[in-house]
Amino acid sequence: MSCSRGVGSRLRASAERVVRRLWPRTLFGRLFLILASGMLAAQFLTSSIWLSVRYQQQLEAPTRVMGERVADLLGLLERGQTMQDVQRIMVNERFLFALHDRPREREAVRHPRAGDVEDLLNHVLHERLPRSKAVALTGLHLRDDRGQPADWLSLLGFAGLSVDYALQIEQDSGQWLWVDARLPQGWQTQSGWAVLWDLLWRVYLVRIAIVVVLVMLAVKWVVKPLAELARAAQAVERDVAGALPLAEQGPMEVRHAAQAFNRMQQHIAVHLAERTRFLAAVSHDLRSPIARMRLRLELLDAPEIEPVKAKLRSDLSSMESLIDSTLAFIQSGQRNGPSHRIDLDSWVRSACHDWQDLGARVEVSGGTGGGQIDGYPQGLRRVLDNLIDNALRYAGNARVELARVGSQAEISVVDDGPGIDPELLAQVRLPFVRGEASRNPATGGHGLGLSIVEGIVTAHAGQIAIENRTDRSGLRVRVTFPLSNA
Repeated sequence: MSCSRGVGSRLRASAERVVRRLWPRTLFGRLFLILASGMLAAQFLTSSIWLSVRYQQQLEAPTRVMGERVADLLGLLERGQTMQDVQRIMVNERFLFALHDRPREREAVRHPRAGDVEDLLNHVLHERLPRSKAVALTGLHLRDDRGQPADWLSLLGFAGLSVDYALQIEQDSGQWLWVDARLPQGWQTQSGWAVLWDLLWRVYLVRIAIVVVLVMLAVKWVVKPLAELARAAQAVERDVAGALPLAEQGPMEVRHAAQAFNRMQQHIAVHLAERTRFLAAVSHDLRSPIARMRLRLELLDAPEIEPVKAKLRSDLSSMESLIDSTLAFIQSGQRNGPSHRIDLDSWVRSACHDWQDLGARVEVSGGTGGGQIDGYPQGLRRVLDNLIDNALRYAGNARVELARVGSQAEISVVDDGPGIDPELLAQVRLPFVRGEASRNPATGGHGLGLSIVEGIVTAHAGQIAIENRTDRSGLRVRVTFPLSNA
């Protein structure tokens, strides 16, 4: 029992994996699949109407012939012909009749179209013999050449069809005329393949094409505002002040969403501008007393307090560094200066050579194959300088690796340092969070470097990933940018 449950659970897991793999990832794909599947399923179900009409057509012609023959039979009897004479004239293996003293019993299961066939028989009969009594249909079967009930293949014309009738008519004498007949469908103008093609073309192919096109247009029309909202949100993420507002048009719900988004964007832009102005003013006001403190410190000319003066100088430098880092963090997501088309390979190698000229252990390898990005050189240079500076600070060396992955350019800065505690990896990009426990600025700055990097990278529609190396100790910071010439 446990074995069978295990097999069943594995089969269910496999089926779920297949469904997840086939299930579309986009909203457009999911809506299209759901709507198209539902409409096509309804189409296949309603196509039974065609077979029903076809079934009715297969009954109509033989029934009209049957009505004419019954009218001929009753006409001969009304003109005084004896039953023996009429039987000699009309009876054959496909048309039998005889008089009986009692009515025949109807079939236990009445054919669903028996009522329509009976009405048509009486209609044809009364057109010929208006005073004739009504025909009572007691049996009806549509069969193929093998005597089996008609199926969809025979309805399409791949097999001959015939209709078995059993009916009765009450005579003036009180007797009942029983009639049993088998009438073939007769000659048809179309082959089974022609009828099948007509079914596929008119009922399925044309309608399916129309359904698919209409569903695609409808889903695209519904999803388009969401795609525009997503693009607008990405633009706000990169540059909240410079992003264009959403067009407030379309259905009422879309207009309301666009209006709410535009108000949110405006509020965020105003808030960030006010915060930037406030912190810039505070930073400016702090620089003046720091400068005065540094000047007064230098005016103190007592040898015995020189160690204290050195510590104060260090504290003042740390305060100035913190102010500069804070301003850089605030402005990291802003676009300063005009955008340029940058050749990454030559630009990164040039920046690395500048560090090498200063005596730093910086290596560069790989390439993007002439990859170019649209960006702001000043901000991008700050990204590379911050990452290299961090590597040199903690490991004493930095290796810059360039690569091209599809339509993305990848810049990795790798070092041989101690890495970062895995518990801090997810938080190290937050402001004022450092990768080592010490709060000494001499060993790690103020914890704003990676936050500044992330802000600039995001403003360039890029992404940043930080991970410990698996081949040895050290850290790898990977930055990716979308290529402009992909």
